[in-house]
Amino acid sequence: MEPSILLVDDEENVLRSLKRVLKRAGFKQVALATSGQEALAYLKVHDVSVIITDYRMPKMTGADLLRETKKHWPDIINIVLSGRADFNSVVELLNQGLAIKFLQKPWGEGELVDTIKQAQRLYCKRIAQHERDQLLLGSVTALIEINEEGKITRFNAPAQTIFPGLYSYVDDYIINIDAQPNKDDLTAFLSNKTNMLFIARKCAESEKEYEFILERYWSDDFCQLLKLSVNPSKSSNKFLIESFGDFLIKEPAFYQQLNEYEGENTSYTVIFIGIAKFELIADLLDYQSAYEFTHLLAKVLHNTFGEKVRMCQKHSNQFMLSVPHASNDATLLAALNKTMTLFTEAIPQRYKGMSLELYGVYGIFPDDVLSGKELINHLSLNMNYLAKKQQRFFTRFDAELVNDYRKNFELSRLLFKAIDNEEFSLCFQPKIDLTTHKVSGAEVLIRWYEPTKYGWVSPSLFIPISECDGQIIAISRFVISQSFKQLKQWNLQKVEVGKLAINLSARQIKEDPEWIDFMLESLNENNLSASNIQFELTETYLMDDLHECQLQITRLRGLGFEVQIDDFGIGYSSLAYLSKLSIDGIKLDKELISGLDSSLEMQSMIRNIVRMSHDLNLKVIAEGVETAHECKLVERLGCDYIQGFYFSRPLPADEFYDYLINTNVRGDE
Repeated sequence: MEPSILLVDDEENVLRSLKRVLKRAGFKQVALATSGQEALAYLKVHDVSVIITDYRMPKMTGADLLRETKKHWPDIINIVLSGRADFNSVVELLNQGLAIKFLQKPWGEGELVDTIKQAQRLYCKRIAQHERDQLLLGSVTALIEINEEGKITRFNAPAQTIFPGLYSYVDDYIINIDAQPNKDDLTAFLSNKTNMLFIARKCAESEKEYEFILERYWSDDFCQLLKLSVNPSKSSNKFLIESFGDFLIKEPAFYQQLNEYEGENTSYTVIFIGIAKFELIADLLDYQSAYEFTHLLAKVLHNTFGEKVRMCQKHSNQFMLSVPHASNDATLLAALNKTMTLFTEAIPQRYKGMSLELYGVYGIFPDDVLSGKELINHLSLNMNYLAKKQQRFFTRFDAELVNDYRKNFELSRLLFKAIDNEEFSLCFQPKIDLTTHKVSGAEVLIRWYEPTKYGWVSPSLFIPISECDGQIIAISRFVISQSFKQLKQWNLQKVEVGKLAINLSARQIKEDPEWIDFMLESLNENNLSASNIQFELTETYLMDDLHECQLQITRLRGLGFEVQIDDFGIGYSSLAYLSKLSIDGIKLDKELISGLDSSLEMQSMIRNIVRMSHDLNLKVIAEGVETAHECKLVERLGCDYIQGFYFSRPLPADEFYDYLINTNVRGDE
């Protein structure tokens, strides 16, 4: 929903007159408040972009209101609309940065409307910068921020790693980092006529010349984020094969060949094939040796596929092949496996111990629907995936993988606005005390309904995306804030809920230094005690930095919170480090429970985990219990609490309340 414009004045006739002016000017969301207190109450539950307030009001002046606004909602743009007598006081507000402009009553309609439009643009600029802040801080991708003029304003750490000395170009035009600048290319790129900009740069230390690629990554009305990468086909141009007869052709000719096949209604196959870990090989060996491997692969491909096939060296370690009259999968895979065998046999004896391997992906036209450049782009994404996952085999192009890339990128973009658009909600999954068989609390779980395209999005999909791209920090704060508000409501209803368990993000702990202060403030606002809350940390986070984790856990427990280890048993499956941590319990991962009834070994392992945990005074929670038999087993094995579909799925707040009443209160009756 579009943020409101909030009008604040103790004279209702002034408010009505102002609202009529703004409605005529096309402003749709206009809210009214007759006092500073009423305005603050509105701000707590609604998004506001601009506040226009009178200065002279009883109880709370406009100055007092703007100070509170600046403290809690610093992005809101404030305007003072008041009488001439308040001029000197308002000037002080302007000097303090609490308001951007003073308009005198009676106002000029044109000036008022123009000022509000400027204020809304400034608000949008601030919000856009926050989104870019998250991307710059949260992305492992090398990113450079440029403004509308094409000047570099900021960049992140990965960009500095790729391009040392980048800091010296801040406030300079992006084209000026190019050793051979071409302003026409920059103009075409910034005007969206081209998707890439190539930057040539010589490394001062090694005298080697690199070519960087800038690609559009994110843009808004104010700035762009550009993805920076090294062009592998240029940075290693000593490995490029200049000539290999008619078999090896340049990239434009390769695309033209595909167009000719399509024009003749000829089916064809495009194959990407690469040498695994080639960059490491190039670093360990001299250039001549690395070039030999590249030339060797080209020779093997030529011998395997014959004269009719055309080949293009896409990157220093990757080739593309076009095969007319496409064969079936079995024939293609046989040819690719033959390539692997011939390549291995042809490697010089002195390099036999290097375990050199090939990997690749192929697509068939028209069977795979895509054609030409689009098919190649999708194959390239598949190759990147294989390289990233270090998978060393040949496979057919996976359209779903490309769709997943696109979907993840779009979901990442939508996540930045999901909280403001009120798309998140919370569910509560009951925890059952196996001693009393009553509800002893609940785990808080977040749900996302994306209204424009995707509907309900699985947490297993959007949580990893938000962890990677940085939105998880805002999401974690939302979960804490809303959980505390809900617990306060249940307390007012005089219902004993028990402890709420909230999952902690490793990224939140590491990158949001004020999250504990935020959490404590929210706790006080809702009149809650730390004893009402448990926090759950994953094993993976623990082992990433055991010392730092111990410091965080000690601080939380010192404040009165309980801390448990989530998903225990599927990562390191060791209790050795638990004796070093001052935690309260562990939660067995559901993967341990799912095969419990058919595995005596698993039952024995869990029995030992429970026994050793109890020796350390730790409680044990079994997660993912779905059947009566599993319930009886975990109870017999000594677990203290149980959580899973056998008792209840995660429930919305009102349904959890009903479940709690039926299980605990009415059970006592």
